[in-house]
Order: sequence, then C-alpha cells, then structure tokens
Amino acid sequence: MVLSLLMLNLYAQTSGSTSASVQTTFDGRQRNPANMASTYVPLDSWVYSDIDRLAALGYVQTDFAGQRPWTRMECARLVTEAGERAAGEADAEAGSLYRSLTKEFALELRREDGAPNVGFQIESIYSQVLGISGRPLVDGYHFAQTVYNDFGRPFGEGTNSYSGTALRAVAGPAAFYFRGEYQQSGTVAALSPAAQSAIAKADFTPAASAGPASNVSRFRTIEAYVSLAFKNNQLSFGQQALWWGPASGDAMLFSDNAESIPMLRYDRVSPFKLPGFLGALGPMRVQFFIGRLSGQQFVQTGSGAIAGQGGVSLADQPYIHGMKWTLKPTPNLELGFSRTVIFGGPGFPVTWGSFWRSIFSTQSGNFNATDPGDRRAAFDFSYRLPGIRDWATLYCDSFADDEAFPPAYPTHSAWSPGIYLPKLPYLHKIDFRAEGAVTPSRLFPGFFYFNVHYLDGYTNGREIMGSWVGRQGSGYQLSSTYWHSGRSTVQLGYRSLWVDHSFLEGGWLRDVSAKTNLALSSDFSLQAGVQYERWQFPLLAAAPVSNITTSVQLSYTPRWSAH
Repeated sequence: MVLSLLMLNLYAQTSGSTSASVQTTFDGRQRNPANMASTYVPLDSWVYSDIDRLAALGYVQTDFAGQRPWTRMECARLVTEAGERAAGEADAEAGSLYRSLTKEFALELRREDGAPNVGFQIESIYSQVLGISGRPLVDGYHFAQTVYNDFGRPFGEGTNSYSGTALRAVAGPAAFYFRGEYQQSGTVAALSPAAQSAIAKADFTPAASAGPASNVSRFRTIEAYVSLAFKNNQLSFGQQALWWGPASGDAMLFSDNAESIPMLRYDRVSPFKLPGFLGALGPMRVQFFIGRLSGQQFVQTGSGAIAGQGGVSLADQPYIHGMKWTLKPTPNLELGFSRTVIFGGPGFPVTWGSFWRSIFSTQSGNFNATDPGDRRAAFDFSYRLPGIRDWATLYCDSFADDEAFPPAYPTHSAWSPGIYLPKLPYLHKIDFRAEGAVTPSRLFPGFFYFNVHYLDGYTNGREIMGSWVGRQGSGYQLSSTYWHSGRSTVQLGYRSLWVDHSFLEGGWLRDVSAKTNLALSSDFSLQAGVQYERWQFPLLAAAPVSNITTSVQLSYTPRWSAH
C-alpha cells in the first residue's frame, strides 16, 4: 500500500497535482523551498509540544502528529500556517507559542521566502547529570524502566552523565546532521540465578539474554545522517530516530526508547494530495525505511537449533524495514497505518527475493525458505472532538503482532488511548493529558514484541523499540503542564504500570515526577526534574523498592551560524 502511494505521489508531482510550494524570489534569484533539504528536529525538542498545543487550539491543521520527526523546513511551514490562522485574533497562549517558534525557525522562514539554503550551525552543546538514589529498573523488555523514551541511554544507580553536541548543515538540496555524546552510567545490580532462569524460559533461549548496557564510559552517536531533498521528498542515510504514534509519552510500534537505527529512509516531508477523486482522502504523508538492528543475541534457525550466546551479539544481525501512511480526511481527523518487518539473520541470508517477500508476502509461519519475517502492524488516529474542538483532542494507538490490521482483531491487539486538553477552564496556561496502554493475554505470556524466530524480539541495542508498557503490561500516565511561555514550562506527572502475574511472575511500579524547562536567555536553557518511584517485581526484589531520580541539564544553543 505505502509503495503504491509513493508511486502515486511521484505521479502527482509530474502531473502538477501536488501541494509543493511554488518558486519564490529573493535578491533577484528564483528558488523553490520544495527542493531545499533540512535536518530533522530531534524528538526530544520542545518544538513538538508547542506545535501540538497550537494544533489542539486550532491554529495548525496540516501537522501529522503520528509521524515524526519533522524537518525544520516543515516546521517553518507549520509556523507560517499558525501565523495566518492567528491573524487578527488575540489568543495570548497561541501568541506566546507562535513567538517562540518564529525565533527558533527564523532562518527557515527566510528560506521559505526564497533565501539561499546554505549554512552551518552548532545546534546545541549540552551536559546532563542524572542521579539515581536506590535501585532502578533498567530492562523494559522483561520488566520495566525507570527512565524511558531516552534514545537508549544507559543508566544505573548512582551518578550518570551525558555531555554532547549537535551540529547541522545545509547546502541547497543536501543536508547533514550529527549528534553525539560522551556517556557515563551508574551501576546495575546483577540478576539472580532464579531471575536469569525465568528469563531464559520466557524467551525460549538456553540462557538469559543480557539486558541493556550498564556501567559504561563511552562516546556514542545519538543521530548522524545525510539527506537529499527533491520536490518535498527527502532521502536520508545514517543513524536516525523515529516516533510513530499520536501520543506524547508512548508509541506502540516505533519510539525513541531504544537507540537509533542505521537506516536508509524515504520521507514525504510535507503533505500532498493524490490526483483526481483520490484527493478526497485529504493531505497525506508516507514514509519507508530499511535498517539493521544491533544487540540481538539469539535466533532459532531453519533446522530448529538456537544460535547465539547470552551477552554476545550475533555476528549476522537481522534487518528491519517499516512503512507508514498517514492521512487527514478532514482538518480535525488524522489516520495512520504502519507496519514493520524483521528479516534476515543467521540461516536466512538477505537477498532481493527475501526482501520483496518480507514486503509483499501474506504467508504465515517461520523457518522455511519462504519465511516472510517477523511482522507487526499498527493503526492510530487523533480527533479534535466536535463542539469542543479547541478544548479536547482524543487519540488512540493500536498494535498487533502477526495480524494485518489491529481494529480487525480487537482482543488480539494492544491499545493505547489518550486525551489532550490544551487548556483548562479559567486556567488557560495549564493543560492536561491522560494516556493509557493495555496488552491483553495472547497465545502465551509475553507474546507482544516477542517472536519464536527472533528470540530477542522487538529490540535494538537490547532495549524494546515500542512502548514502555512492555510485553504483558498495562498502565497509564497523567501529566499537567503550566506554560509560562513557549520555551518555559513546569510539568507534574504520574505513571502506573502493572504486569500480569503469568509473565515472569508479574510486578508493578508507580512514580510521581516534576520537571521544568526554562529559557534562561536566547542562548541558554535549563532542564531539571525529580522523580520518586516505588516498584516490586518478585524476581528482582522480594519487597517493594524505592528510588529517587534527579536530573539537571544545561544547554547552550548559539544563535551564530555560518551561511
């Protein structure tokens, strides 16, 4: 389906039925913003929450919340849209968000008007110290995580630190991005023999797979890629992060919980409409990627034997590809359809035939010459509710293992509903968000994110690539943010998770948190937070355990750039 849409997209461009921007003039020269490459806004940027709030308030209607990241040029387009809709209105909250975003994307807004797309910039220089007092949870694939959706950064009890920099450059149709950091993490308690035995049994492996990296001192690339743009399409190659889902704290199929994957990605970075009567589907975006996983330790080969060794990554790591199609039939309704497949690895060489089979085959089963791979599908939607459009947005993410379309198998799929209130009555500077997640019982405990062929399941770098709720958990998150400005916020949060007793004897966690993001000046910002957590997983601790996490990060974002 997505590949067919890619072809229709290219046809629409050549036939003139496209939403690409027309050429503009600047200092006597013609330039088309549709052919200007730009780097993606990092998934942990404050920009997304600002645009989300503008969209919920009704000032942005062509954003695609379920398909991120967005390029800087696309964000500039959304800022322009917000400015046009806000003209003549005196909404103080929208005005504050709009001013913050226009400052952030000042260069891109000039390029939208025809300025040359040439420049180099230090995006940020930052240093974070994260202290954990008490034993944390670090393995979200088998138990849970104290820190999650953090690009797979290692952490442990004691002091953890991360210091890094991000650089970006553009030159016409080409763009370059690099973000790397030096990481030091605290200690992680060793698993007991009973816990290791239970993990091996749950994963069908001869020994327990080693969990996420700990006690490390290393330099690591967070993201690094080059991009080429043409007619609002962009090809990117390198290590990249994705977020496929409308929620703020949870993405069922693809999140930034694990480290980024080296991939080749095609992205329709700005929405387009299909030609003819198909245009009634509304603006849409499509995306496809293929990459290679890391950290997988065990696979079951075609002969039924299990290859691998606990704590040692396979020499022949499997590949993964994914597709997503998102459309907006109306300005208030967004629908998303996505799919990923893991294929290749020991005993299953990657060829053109196996690649095409993993995309198009509808066969089931494993371990034979026509094995299509480990397939997962997701469906999500978001909807601004009638009558209270500017007050409430309802959304839901769903995910299924080995099923083509989650809504067709509601009792076999995992669900993550949520609601966002961008402002409260009489308290317009305060928002509220509630999100939940549930994984129903399936064929055996821990079915979700697992596969009998790829025994380390849906992980990269030994961390789950999907939701923090894990393989057999249910939970919810509540948060409320006070918006002093677009870049200065204070947020209170609560999270609860419980895991069914059938999977690794179950367990639970509860945590409360407070965090702030403060713009100290145009160049400096401070992020700080504190979290109190209480948990009990019988295989890890016989009695409830508490920990306190504190975090302070100072970021420098110079406004200087070479162009």
